[in-house]
Amino acid sequence: MPNKMLIVGALGTVGRAALEHFEQLSGWEVIGLSRRAPDFETRASWVSADLRNAEEVQSRLGEVRDITHIAYAAVYEKPDVTKGWAEQDHAQTNLAMLQNVVRTVQARSPKLRHISLMQGTKAYGAHLGPFRMPARESDPRYMPPNFYYDQMDWLAEEQVGKGWNWTIFRPQIVCGLALGSPLNIVSAIGTFAAISRELGMPLRFPGGPEKIGEATDARLIARGLEWAAGSPAAANETFNIANGDIYIWQNLWPRIAALFHMEHGPANPFSLARIMPQNEPIWDRIVARHGLEPNAYRYVVPNWQFADFLLGYGQRPNPHHVSTIKIRKAGFHDCVDTEEMFLDLLQELQRRRVLPR
Repeated sequence: MPNKMLIVGALGTVGRAALEHFEQLSGWEVIGLSRRAPDFETRASWVSADLRNAEEVQSRLGEVRDITHIAYAAVYEKPDVTKGWAEQDHAQTNLAMLQNVVRTVQARSPKLRHISLMQGTKAYGAHLGPFRMPARESDPRYMPPNFYYDQMDWLAEEQVGKGWNWTIFRPQIVCGLALGSPLNIVSAIGTFAAISRELGMPLRFPGGPEKIGEATDARLIARGLEWAAGSPAAANETFNIANGDIYIWQNLWPRIAALFHMEHGPANPFSLARIMPQNEPIWDRIVARHGLEPNAYRYVVPNWQFADFLLGYGQRPNPHHVSTIKIRKAGFHDCVDTEEMFLDLLQELQRRRVLPR
């Protein structure tokens, strides 16, 4: 039977990487699902639906038959992103979105075999403060509300007596090429650098004190999704997934400055969320001067608050480390150089005329 993959949240950071990965594989038919239609060429079929609307999901996704795999990478975020992570209505909405998709697919695709679900370090209380390190998949839960727990519990209950299994991935900071995502740190860094250069300023680090971090390339996750789709060792298991090394923002900043042909200046901590939304006219000037794709400023960086959070502005050093030994022992050994990943993704955004060279 041919493989038919439904990628939910296909325009997000993980979803876009998964889409580009699976549509290059032989033996896979790919369907993308998101609220918006793609603004790029793709060989995948497409379904546009708001996952919060059960009737809309049933009407539009219900026309698709014979799905064998689901890669669920959709997420609902509130305007105040980090505050919303610990609010009950945020958890309820994200649970309902997953339910709407799985129930619809099950009713039309009796040969469904596998569901991959994205989580993250909020499963270890990262949004609440420091947690036990390195975090392991067997660690106890933290104080709810937390939609990861709700989704995980429901998926396990729903699976009873069914012919499909599931795998849950918990990546670190996910980095990729997707625009329109409030959780895309790569486009935020690139836009901050481009505006600084346009103003004739050196590139100054705007975040908090030095700390050691981990990240996960969305393309690595895509390869992990392929592995989980066919590996018995991944059935009904939860896995941390990360690039396999560590990084420090302050070590990376001079390399980013060099990529944009800028001077690197001393750190200047300030809130990007407070200042950067006011620089939209400068972005418009950059787009016109360099002949970039006409992406709106708020589409390239929908929310600067997440960048403040990741760069550590106004925070104590709060390192987040996870153990990836479980997924390696299960058979997935891929790894990525994190500093090279950031530079490669920024260069790819330059090649795609999202950022100026």
